[in-house]
Amino acid sequence: MRSVSVALAILEAVSELQPVGVSDLSRSMQLPKSTVQRMLLTLGDLGWIRAGAEEPTRWSLTAKAQAIGSRHRGDEEIRRVALPAMHRLSAATGETVHLSVPEDRRIVLLDKIDGVHPVRTHTSVGHGAPLHTTASGKAALAAMPEPRAAALLRAAPLEALTPHTDTDPEALLRELPRVRRQGYAVTVGTRHPDIAAVGAAILDRAGLPVATLSLSLPSQRFPRRLWPVLGEQVTRAAEECSRQLGWRPEA
Repeated sequence: MRSVSVALAILEAVSELQPVGVSDLSRSMQLPKSTVQRMLLTLGDLGWIRAGAEEPTRWSLTAKAQAIGSRHRGDEEIRRVALPAMHRLSAATGETVHLSVPEDRRIVLLDKIDGVHPVRTHTSVGHGAPLHTTASGKAALAAMPEPRAAALLRAAPLEALTPHTDTDPEALLRELPRVRRQGYAVTVGTRHPDIAAVGAAILDRAGLPVATLSLSLPSQRFPRRLWPVLGEQVTRAAEECSRQLGWRPEA
């Protein structure tokens, strides 16, 4: 763990001082030159930093490292835009509101507002789940270009988290046009046996899903007659966020 901590500290130092050489890093971090050199070479081999073409002894961040920072800034912008809508949705429904982001074949919880009911759902920020098991994931899949959604669902066998999880990629693909038309997805017991959810996608300027909003609640509080009611509320909240990110509906 010590070596990991040192490597991360050196990566942070490179980001602040770039382009920077071994001697300057060693002096600023009070580490032996041999240690700094070894860590720089390791970080370089992993693609996080690179030596300069004209100054091969001086190091800078690569696009890989910069992309992580860009993603963080993007998530912070999404959170800033979504929080007011999340609070209004929470106040209107009393249920737990989730803000999530799609990452490859998973949907990851970025932020949440807990519901006011004594019995409510519990999920930790940063936790992820397969796209096909959640309302948020299905909403994100439905908002993607169809070839992308198909590729994600067919890439590997789909995991069954409960007896109600649909693991048939073709059946899931047939479900997505309906989700797209109505604007929201509904799941009941597909991730946890007694939990239901309704989710809608937040779109960027290009109309691609960058996040989702969802309500999560015990399935006994979500009879079928409430699906369109809560679905419309979540969809309106997601559309409000999408507009702030530059999305405009097609004429």
